[in-house]
Amino acid sequence: MRSWMAAAAALACTAGLAAAQDNTEGQVDPKELAAIIAAHPSWQPWLSDPSLAKLTLAGPKMPNSPWRADDIRRPQPPVVHTGTECSGPPPADADLLFDGHDISRWTGDHINEWTVKDGVLTAGGRVYNFLKTRASYGDVQIHLEFREPAQPDPPVNPQRRGNSGVFPMGLYEIQILDSFGVETYPDGTLGAIYSQNPPLANAARPPGAWQCYDIIFHAPHFDGGKLASPARMTALLNGVLVQDNFPLIGATVHGAVGHYTPHPAELPLAIQDHGNPESRVSFRNIWVRRLAPPK
Repeated sequence: MRSWMAAAAALACTAGLAAAQDNTEGQVDPKELAAIIAAHPSWQPWLSDPSLAKLTLAGPKMPNSPWRADDIRRPQPPVVHTGTECSGPPPADADLLFDGHDISRWTGDHINEWTVKDGVLTAGGRVYNFLKTRASYGDVQIHLEFREPAQPDPPVNPQRRGNSGVFPMGLYEIQILDSFGVETYPDGTLGAIYSQNPPLANAARPPGAWQCYDIIFHAPHFDGGKLASPARMTALLNGVLVQDNFPLIGATVHGAVGHYTPHPAELPLAIQDHGNPESRVSFRNIWVRRLAPPK
């Protein structure tokens, strides 16, 4: 949920180049909290944690929106059932980032936490870390397939269930999470642009089933140290449109409203190991296509 780049930390506390935004946190209303738990008993185990209640009910206000970041009160996305297939082999002009054999196209501070077995790349689930590509990308088409692990009984906090993410430029996250029959704050569910925009639909498949993301990402542009145009993201999850050319507010920052800070036109793509055993997400068939010539 957080970016692997140190720059992201600065984005959380720098006014940056985007329009002024209200990062003021609110207070949890005990009566409202009790009413929400009464209406959604399955949320009680994690909303009883004061820090999680504050995150999902009293986060900073979102710009141009009635909601707060990670607001559990936002409407849940409608459920859409999908098939079982993902797409075939990569296009001829794609950069094949993982073909089932090795992770030579990747690097990271904890790369040994990741394993490759039987053509599948799996997060270790012990240390919070990121794999990032050795190559850098700007405007890009991304395809990857992922599989959520089986979950324990009784269930854990929804944000610990198969949590990972895809980070174009290592900064802008679209969420991976076990969201099959599970509710969490809508801008933190599978298909969400994390802490910014819920998916248009919940197209999740159950744990153990392969799922597929197809993402079109357009990088932000800066002119003279100022934001000229924001990053935009379109995404299909299991063939269902979940993000439609959404203009990102800024880089992903957990529990806060992100901002833009100037950065290079191309940066590595990253995928996340959330660092808990319930989030040993597996991947296969990862490829990208550049949408503009490299500079």
